[in-house]
Amino acid sequence: MADIVLVPGAYHGGWYFSPIVARLAQAGHRVHTITLSGLAATNPAGMIAINLDQHIADVVALIEDEQLNDVLLCGHSYGGMVIAGARDRLGDRITRLVFIDALVPDDGESVWSFWPKDSRDNFIDASTDGVSTAPPPGLDPRARAHPLGTFLQPISLGAATYAGVHKTYALCRNNAPSPFHDLCAKLSAQGGWQIEQLECGHDIMGEEPDLLADLVLKAAA
Repeated sequence: MADIVLVPGAYHGGWYFSPIVARLAQAGHRVHTITLSGLAATNPAGMIAINLDQHIADVVALIEDEQLNDVLLCGHSYGGMVIAGARDRLGDRITRLVFIDALVPDDGESVWSFWPKDSRDNFIDASTDGVSTAPPPGLDPRARAHPLGTFLQPISLGAATYAGVHKTYALCRNNAPSPFHDLCAKLSAQGGWQIEQLECGHDIMGEEPDLLADLVLKAAA
C-alpha cells in the first residue's frame, strides 16, 4: 500500500484526478488530491502573494499534516515544478516521483524559462489584472485563472533533489509541439529515469484516464 499524492497542472484543481481516485483506492492505496492556492472555486483576496513557493508549501503541508511517509508524488504539467520543490523540501519522505507530461526543473528554472519564447507571452496577454492568467480555450469548464507569479518565479532546488528516488517520466506523445518532448529526450539520455511513452494528448485525464491509472499503479507496485 502506498500513500499517493496527486498534484494537478495549471488552471486545474484536485478534481482533475477524480476519474482515477476510486481505482487507485480499490488497489489498496491511500490517495490524496490537492487544489493549490488560488485555484479553488472561492478564493480569498491576495492572489498577488501566491507564487511557486506557496504551491510547494501547499503540498508540503498536506504531507506533513497527514503524517505521510514513503510517498508516491505525481505531478501533471506545471505540477512537475511543484512536486520537484516538495521533494527538495521533504527529502526521503518522497520515495517515488511521477512526472506526467510535466516540467522537470533544475535549480533556477521557471515555467517562463521552459516555455518557448514565441508563446510564453500568452501568459501575460491572458492576464486582465496582472496577477492571474486566464485558462486557454478548450479546458474543462471548472478550470480557473492561475496565479501568474507561480509561472514567473524561479525554483530553488538543492543538488540532491532527484537523488535516491525512483523517477518516472511519462510523455504524452500526441501533445506536440511542446517543451515536454525535448525534456523527455534529455532525461532519457541522462539515465536514471523510467521513461513511459503514452498514446494520448496532454489532457490525459480527459482522454485516457485508464492509461494514467495504469501508470500510477505501476509506479506504486
